[in-house]
Amino acid sequence: MADTKHVLWSRWVDRFIDTADPIPLFETASDGTVETIEYGRSGRRVLHRGERMERALRTAGTRVATDHERRGQTYEGLVYMMYTLDGEGVVPRYIGKCGKFGASGTTLNSNLKNVETNDGKLARWGYGRYYHFGDLSAAVFDEEGAKKYDRWVTELFDSTDPPRLDEPVYFWVEPWEVGTEGPYPDTYPYLEELEYQLIGIAFEQFPNRLLNTEGVPINPEAYAEMRGWAERTETRLSDF
Repeated sequence: MADTKHVLWSRWVDRFIDTADPIPLFETASDGTVETIEYGRSGRRVLHRGERMERALRTAGTRVATDHERRGQTYEGLVYMMYTLDGEGVVPRYIGKCGKFGASGTTLNSNLKNVETNDGKLARWGYGRYYHFGDLSAAVFDEEGAKKYDRWVTELFDSTDPPRLDEPVYFWVEPWEVGTEGPYPDTYPYLEELEYQLIGIAFEQFPNRLLNTEGVPINPEAYAEMRGWAERTETRLSDF
């Protein structure tokens, strides 16, 4: 097969992501300073989700939740990506998913319950602790939190006081429909499989930019050097 990981990534981006009108992850001022809001009873300071991002995520989540409510078999959940741009090229920074079902049985995933109004969880991007915006905010404002978000801060922010982005950060989300072709031609992955396929393809293209910690080698720089990815722009599928 003559396709390469580079080609697969480009095709995926062309199919799903509108780089002409990207959705900002954060609500920011013109200089990239991220707005903050107070959240919860304690009034904890958190980074403000972008209004378009929040609307897109709630809309996508509602489609999955409604499918579950109607006992439909259309969607498996959400696949999403945080990314930056290099010219018109998409640079993936974090790829993840939010499945339709909870950890046990066939009940709706708690991250999708009341998705139209739930600020704390919101399909894993909530302001609550142990969720992306909650723990990233804790890392930015020097609160105790998950250590993986320390790298997010280092990679995404030019400063933390005030919280100012190094470059614009964008968001993409898609309700994953059963039977949709994945990034590999003529394959139709289930949601969890799709997530790791995308992470694998993205990591090879951007081993020092992708912030995922699962599904990637524990030492990205050494691994990229060992495989020669630092020098190559394309890799054949037969390499894997």
